[in-house]
Amino acid sequence: IQPIQVQLLKQRGHWRGLGFCRRCGHGVEFIERKALGVRLSARRLPPKPLWISMVVDGDWGLPCHVLCLTLRIAPMERTTQYARTSDGVRIAFSTKGQGTPFIEVPPIPFCHGAGPAEVPQWQDWDDQISRRAMLVDYDCRGAGMSEREVFDFSLDAWMRDIDAVVGAIGADRVTLFAPDSLAVPTAIAYAVQNPERVSHLILWQAHTSIKHLLSDPAFSTVLELIDKDWSLFCEVLTQVMEGWTDPETAHREAAMMRGLHTPHGIKAAIDAAREIDVVDLLAHVQTPTLVLHRRESRQPLSDSMKVASAIPNARLVFIDGTAYSWALEHPDQVLQAIDDFLGWSQPPEPAPKPSAHLSPRELQILGLLAQGKSSREIGDHLSVAVRTVERHISNIYHKIDVRNRAQATAYALEHHATNRS
Repeated sequence: IQPIQVQLLKQRGHWRGLGFCRRCGHGVEFIERKALGVRLSARRLPPKPLWISMVVDGDWGLPCHVLCLTLRIAPMERTTQYARTSDGVRIAFSTKGQGTPFIEVPPIPFCHGAGPAEVPQWQDWDDQISRRAMLVDYDCRGAGMSEREVFDFSLDAWMRDIDAVVGAIGADRVTLFAPDSLAVPTAIAYAVQNPERVSHLILWQAHTSIKHLLSDPAFSTVLELIDKDWSLFCEVLTQVMEGWTDPETAHREAAMMRGLHTPHGIKAAIDAAREIDVVDLLAHVQTPTLVLHRRESRQPLSDSMKVASAIPNARLVFIDGTAYSWALEHPDQVLQAIDDFLGWSQPPEPAPKPSAHLSPRELQILGLLAQGKSSREIGDHLSVAVRTVERHISNIYHKIDVRNRAQATAYALEHHATNRS
């Protein structure tokens, strides 16, 4: 099971969250209660509720044909909240940091996919933005933790999602960051309709519609997989759009995509997208606008140039590299462009947190524990006896005041000790 979201409820003393099974793709709700040692309650969400309760061992092994993989629990710095749109759709969102809201519009019709717990570069990006402003992420209708069973995927519907989040955080003015997808025309339309609420508009690889994608023969072939082979569609789309070179990361992202979306929802949203084009709105954008584009992107540079030239006083800045994502290649250039545009001053790096006087070897073992390795695997990795590893683990537990691997993993993530090897 790979966690989508995990939240530590301190007042009740237990972990709870949502994840999914990488074998069958079903969503799972789980709870770990400290008072019972390590006890898991899990519910398979679709198609029929299936409650499972069991006591699992220290390695989080789940001997179940449904929940058959390793459960990795990590604390979240952000708590999921819900807003309700004017047409009654529940939209999940979270915030991190303080200051003027910086809303990252999801790559509509998809949600953000692998988050900070899955890809370290996203953690770095989130940390950088949240030290400058209030980072706001949300899942669009039909995806992620937002309401799935919806039927309206029009441009007005996507704008209602943004409006619900803006209203829920109680902000007078927000910055909108929209990545290459339906997010771009949605953010443009929202800024035109609500100039008093959008202080700045940032468009990543801009366009007024996604007709260029839908008319591409290669992309059309990929879309045909939605009905034929949903798993293969997710794998292929991940490779095409994200360009992952690491097979494990690509597989993890594809698994997240399967768990966060439904084939019928994506198909309906893409069908509706054929009617969306905001080219006539560009001249009416009053909001200061920054357009960012990769120099060697697969996305047409001409589209970004047309958008930037049609929006009054918009800026166009080029970013090096080929990656679809802004955070996976040269994020420093992206941040510098945003800093210059918004007038942000770069905040100082946070001071490293203490690690309870752990020795270098203990820090190394703590990092491996956080990666989900067993005592035997750690011993093999470090060429030491299992008994030696277990002695170190016992000392670590005592020094950082935890009782099990889940709590040790939480400590390692909080104190940035997960990458030691």
